[in-house]
Amino acid sequence: MHYRVSMIVMGHPQFETQDDVGIGDGIPPIPEWQMDPTALYDDLSELISMEVDYAVRNVFVRLRSAFQQAQRIHFPTTRLHDLTCFVIHRLLLTAPDTESSHSSSITECIRYAIILYMFIIHGPTYYSHAAMMHSIVIRFIDQLKQLESTPRVYGSLDAWLLAIGLVASTGTPDYQWFIERARIMAASLRLSNWNDVLVRIKCILWMETLQGEDIFRPHWDAIFSTMNHPGACISPGNAGGELLCISPSSLVPSKPEPANTNGRQWDMSVASP
Repeated sequence: MHYRVSMIVMGHPQFETQDDVGIGDGIPPIPEWQMDPTALYDDLSELISMEVDYAVRNVFVRLRSAFQQAQRIHFPTTRLHDLTCFVIHRLLLTAPDTESSHSSSITECIRYAIILYMFIIHGPTYYSHAAMMHSIVIRFIDQLKQLESTPRVYGSLDAWLLAIGLVASTGTPDYQWFIERARIMAASLRLSNWNDVLVRIKCILWMETLQGEDIFRPHWDAIFSTMNHPGACISPGNAGGELLCISPSSLVPSKPEPANTNGRQWDMSVASP
């Protein structure tokens, strides 16, 4: 007899994950989780220079390798589902207790951004994951605010973090928070269009999907439109219908600011005897 327990319904992981080579009880990794040897020489200088905990760094590096393999070999949607289950469980299971956390803000920002990105590229199936995504977005914003409290220079990682935040917070009160920070970051990095953003996002963590760019681009088109027409108010298309207004004086801060459904039931679980 087998049963499935939904992480979406319960709101927290229901199973452990096997280790990186598939040993142990719990959700197994997909074959692509075994790193391509060439990934060891991938340029991760932007992350290596930061205090990213091993558990999150390991997921990040292996995901990059898996996504690169998916570009060369067909990656079935069922495989993406299995990968999403594994990654989200692994990252939530290793998340520190908020009351006694010694993890760095950059570690936690990357943790929650990866979780949200996996939700985004997987897409919903029979169950909506909006409630769980909203819960993760709240934690994500809290960590981004802590990250902002430390003086730092904007880079590609910030573009990636904010791009995910924009999509994940669409249609919620938190969307405007991401809009404001995204436009400041874009002005600071002198980004002028979606292609400028896409180049930076792809160098961090990106999986080529049929509608990948279409999900992210409308938010940035709206931001750049208001930046090119100061004082104008426009609707960001599918971003919830709220008008965005940006005045000329707010475009650049006085000082650098810190920083297809696959037809399967979304249950984020594994079968157990």
